[in-house]
Amino acid sequence: MPMNLLQWLSRSRLPITITAPPEIDKLRLLRAAGLVAVMLPGVQASSPFARVLAVTPRGRQRLRAPVMLGRPGA
Repeated sequence: MPMNLLQWLSRSRLPITITAPPEIDKLRLLRAAGLVAVMLPGVQASSPFARVLAVTPRGRQRLRAPVMLGRPGA
């Protein structure tokens, strides 16, 4: 999960426009997990950009959760 991006977004003034394709891909994952509200470009967009509207309550809750390192039971 691209948690660094989520953390950065939580500290940013929203809405914000993202144009870097790797970051847009991370936003797709964050949206699928219900952690951000974002308008995403079509996969074949010639000039892709995403507009991040908000970090959702679920996203903020995820940021407050303790970080798990390693495998469970390891």
